[in-house]
Amino acid sequence: MSPDDNEFENAVEGPVVDRRTTLSLLSAAGLGGLAGCAGGGGDGGDGGDGGDGGGGEDGSDGSSGSQEISTGGRLQAGWFTGSIDTLDPPYISVGQYFQLAANVFSGLTKLGPDLQIEGDLAEDWSVADGGATFTFTLRDDVTFHNGTEFSADDVEYTIRRTIEEEAPAASKLSSLQPIDEGGVEVGGDYEVTIRWEQPNVTSLVYLTRGPGRAATIVSQEAIEEMGADQYNVTPVGTGPFEVTGHEVGNSVTLDAYDDYFETDENGNQLPYLDGIDVQPIPEPSSIVNALRSGDIQFANLLPLQNLDQLGNDAEANTDVAPGINWYGLAMNEEREPFGDRQARRGIAKVIDNERFVETAYFGNALPDTGVLNRGTGWVWREDKPGDQDYAPEEGQQLLEESGAAGASFSILANEGGTREAEAMRQQLNEAGFDVDIEQVTSSTYWTRYEEGDYDTTIAGSIIDPDPEQSLWNFYRLPDEGGVWNWVRYENEEVHNLLAQQRAETDREARRDLLWEIEDTLIADVPHAFLVHQDDIAGVREEVGGFNHLSGLRNFHTVYLNE
Repeated sequence: MSPDDNEFENAVEGPVVDRRTTLSLLSAAGLGGLAGCAGGGGDGGDGGDGGDGGGGEDGSDGSSGSQEISTGGRLQAGWFTGSIDTLDPPYISVGQYFQLAANVFSGLTKLGPDLQIEGDLAEDWSVADGGATFTFTLRDDVTFHNGTEFSADDVEYTIRRTIEEEAPAASKLSSLQPIDEGGVEVGGDYEVTIRWEQPNVTSLVYLTRGPGRAATIVSQEAIEEMGADQYNVTPVGTGPFEVTGHEVGNSVTLDAYDDYFETDENGNQLPYLDGIDVQPIPEPSSIVNALRSGDIQFANLLPLQNLDQLGNDAEANTDVAPGINWYGLAMNEEREPFGDRQARRGIAKVIDNERFVETAYFGNALPDTGVLNRGTGWVWREDKPGDQDYAPEEGQQLLEESGAAGASFSILANEGGTREAEAMRQQLNEAGFDVDIEQVTSSTYWTRYEEGDYDTTIAGSIIDPDPEQSLWNFYRLPDEGGVWNWVRYENEEVHNLLAQQRAETDREARRDLLWEIEDTLIADVPHAFLVHQDDIAGVREEVGGFNHLSGLRNFHTVYLNE
């Protein structure tokens, strides 16, 4: 072991990783750009206090001990989607579903109010082998929502199930040692060791509570009793809220779990609310009107075309955090003319991203021709290759040479994406294409997108605290781990570079690998990269304690002012 390995092990030992070290880890994992968002409306949000600064993910309300917090009551929440189809963590591929499921489940670790890493289901941990081996001591006072006791066996089951069932989340465990060869080793009811094939500086961050993380613990007993299909709709976790009702397409009911293990800094039981009533609301004006009227008190996302309706509203506010995401025009390479790289590059070059931001996002997004976002500041760069830069004459020449000029195709869109689709269709038709829009329900949209039953669509990744999350599932080979590679992009060099960057613990060296990957993607155009969208929620004045970290919607510290 080198001195550097020993220094790293000491720095990340439990039960708390100090703020300075955590910020270093967060930077290495891309989360450092979120530090300015903790406790309030983000960096430059135009409205709303989002409560009064919220608190950390640890359950602290971020307030002084003398501040009185109201308990009880039910939060009325609107979700800007047609339905919430999947709540079983390893199978979730839609960011909005993650946002809700994160309130039902727990991780091994969490981020505290000052962005230090603390235990969640783990009380303490030790680190060995230069950062490849983590041994966790687990809490012994945790129960699932069905009353069964949580133990180390549930950690092993969660990871084994995800890998063996080849769930989408399994890709994040691909560098784990084989489970039966020491990858996950149970050392008693409340001890578990996780071993990676090589040191992984970001692994501790990925075990934190949150959507899409590697250890969101599920209940084996509940899955076996109710069956996988029902668990997908009404899952059982150890989080602050339990799912007590779910009519897909109509409502989700979350009730406070009375035996939730977490308290605030004053010893008060969390969560503060009695429950949350969630309504899917796909129509843009309807969700904004519901927020303004008080029919809902929280909107997980606000449609950009309706933001001006809240400009002078004294009770309904926007709460803004910088977007850690990307969106692009996905082109199905199994359909013509999108199998030709020259055609895809020509399409990218006739799209004016700045105009698209104004017409589709009302200026609430950052135009960009690459996949890596500004929120992950250590890997962001203004100067990117120009293969997708707006150059309509050059684009038309590429289209003529590839035979794609004047092609007819459609843009697949759901209810919430029609404005973006209309803005894109206008530009493409002006460039000589014959483009129409297929608008379908949210459920149909995701089914068709995943199955490759589309020509083009505007899609991307909604929550990318680490740059790998912008890339790993999207651009690895489709049959070798690219579980969200629904454009069917194949580049073996990119596939191998993605594995290489995951194991690189030197941040500058990892940054260089990520830039090499981004350069190749910009040149190959699996997507015509378009924007990084601001993360905007809607919060009424009576809602306190909402802590807005980009992409997340955690409610365990939320309360209602009387």
